[in-house]
Amino acid sequence: MKHCRLQQKETIVKHYSVSTRLPDEWDSFIPVGHYLHSSNLAVTEQQQLPDISYIYTLVLHNDKPVLAASFQLLRLKPKHVSRVHVKPYQHFLWSLFTSVIQPKLLVGGHLFRHDVASVFCADDVPFYGAYQHYTQAIDKASDICAANAVLIKDVPQKLVKYFQNYAPEFMMLRNDISMEMDIPSDWENIGDYETALKHKYSQRFRKIRQPWEELVSVKELSAEEVAKKKKELFELYKQVAKHQQVRIGFLNEDYIPLLVKNYPELKVWGIYRDTELIGFFSAWVTVSTFDMFYIGFDYELNRELNLYFNILFFSIEQAIAYKKSKLILGRTALDAKARLGCHPRYLSTFLFIKNRFIRQRIAQIQKNTDDREGAWEKRHPFGNKNT
Repeated sequence: MKHCRLQQKETIVKHYSVSTRLPDEWDSFIPVGHYLHSSNLAVTEQQQLPDISYIYTLVLHNDKPVLAASFQLLRLKPKHVSRVHVKPYQHFLWSLFTSVIQPKLLVGGHLFRHDVASVFCADDVPFYGAYQHYTQAIDKASDICAANAVLIKDVPQKLVKYFQNYAPEFMMLRNDISMEMDIPSDWENIGDYETALKHKYSQRFRKIRQPWEELVSVKELSAEEVAKKKKELFELYKQVAKHQQVRIGFLNEDYIPLLVKNYPELKVWGIYRDTELIGFFSAWVTVSTFDMFYIGFDYELNRELNLYFNILFFSIEQAIAYKKSKLILGRTALDAKARLGCHPRYLSTFLFIKNRFIRQRIAQIQKNTDDREGAWEKRHPFGNKNT
């Protein structure tokens, strides 16, 4: 996986494994407040996420920094595919493969966040030059860790066409979609959202909300409360994670508490029935967006209280209350979020797999379109005045 590159004698790619060893020129190059500042990278490292290590690359051209990038290296294991949600022979083969090969996935981007930029390029570098420097950084990181596959997540829009046209070994993943909702400026409360729905959707909204309003209370948690309840929150997160077929990485119980401690824009709400914590919801509240983050809930009580859909409705309610123009609900459960009134924003993620046979198999799966694929796009819950 070598790319068209600038002259080697002019370009140097340096690499680092921990933020404390980054040179002074790194932070001098990175803008204040950017995710790649060493102070932010240190917070990520402190979380000590399982099976993950880090690589940082700094590209210098004529001794001048032109690009910085961070990578996560995930060591794939049997637990990353659910035993319950695949056929026994499939999980056996996956377990055998991961035990023998011990594959490593290099991630350009952040596995657990989409709101941060993991690559920064100097403003005076042309877009194609930025692509060249980024692929140099990718090659360096891949060579260092001997990765079996490379996932470039949330590629900056200005670089997408270059990956599409100049990096044929990377396949662009289909249906990488963020579900989002524009919040009208005249909505004042959740009642305005309900009024905007078509009749059958408003009926469904009221039916789902009834047990939530009668049996559940919601409280925003302080950073101290999040730290105190981290074990309970983590257990609720695990109930959601274990129902996913593929889990590309796991959080740990310190992940959200450390983020809340360091970033006040991350809010966490606890969901209670009487005094029992039965779920939680978190979101990044920025200048213009309400961005849903991780959630967790009791799966048994979900059947009785429709906790998942009520959490989605609660996110709409909070986006309105915070006067945000956009609600971001993320990549999962496309149909559920389309039922709420979300629309898709198509993202750009690229995957390169070194093994030719596995790469061909994944490419074939990408080409095989399920007849049901995209059925969620037929959901139009708002009346004509909102469409």
